[in-house]
Amino acid sequence: MTKKMIILILSAVLFFSAFRPDAMARDLIATVGIIPPHSMKGEDGQPQGGFVEIVQAIDAVFTEGKISIRLYPVARASNTVKTGKADFCLPAIPHPYIPLDNQPVSFASEPITKVSFVLYTRADQPPLPLELLGQYRIDVIRGTDIFPFHVWGVNDTEQGILKVLAGRSDGFISEQDAADDYIRKNQLKNIRRALYHKLNSSVLIPKGPKGKEIDRIISSALRKLKASGELQKITDKIHRPYSDWQPYKRNW
Repeated sequence: MTKKMIILILSAVLFFSAFRPDAMARDLIATVGIIPPHSMKGEDGQPQGGFVEIVQAIDAVFTEGKISIRLYPVARASNTVKTGKADFCLPAIPHPYIPLDNQPVSFASEPITKVSFVLYTRADQPPLPLELLGQYRIDVIRGTDIFPFHVWGVNDTEQGILKVLAGRSDGFISEQDAADDYIRKNQLKNIRRALYHKLNSSVLIPKGPKGKEIDRIISSALRKLKASGELQKITDKIHRPYSDWQPYKRNW
């Protein structure tokens, strides 16, 4: 075999290797749970908000393809990963009381940030003991299945807060920023706040080989965004440190 033939064969191998399916750019689908103002449709009909910006930032450093974003209610958004209709979903909170091996999905090994979950109750009623919440009717946004006791689901933050005020539930547990934003905008007074838990805000991914590949992509991107400071610029607008303020003490 001549030197010229060897060069031609090697060139052909490199050419066809470059166009193998696993070497081609890979586009991904991300679903984002609707939690105004952090993730919702803007006036132009396009996704907007901090959680959307996180996906867009991941897309900016993802060089292997493009990421499309779809907005769904929280429970439906997480279900898209379980059913294989999306590659990843956020926001997501790993269940602190169930081992990961026993959960139907997995989570990116690199978390996004810490999130404070707050219990909202009526201020004109006695405070609820956090260790006995299983004895009360506690609402959460549907799809937030991270509690060691039975909870009831509501569609959004507004419904959760209004049910508390109407006495239709004993309490509502939510990440603090969306609920606080609603309370402030509507200047609601008869609300008491109490820190329930601080947990990791993460990215929901599938299990198995596909999940490992998605984890590689997402976690690598998150580490780059943390190193550059870009991720914190976004998360500071979504999940602020817990603030111990009380609506019922405000002079709206």
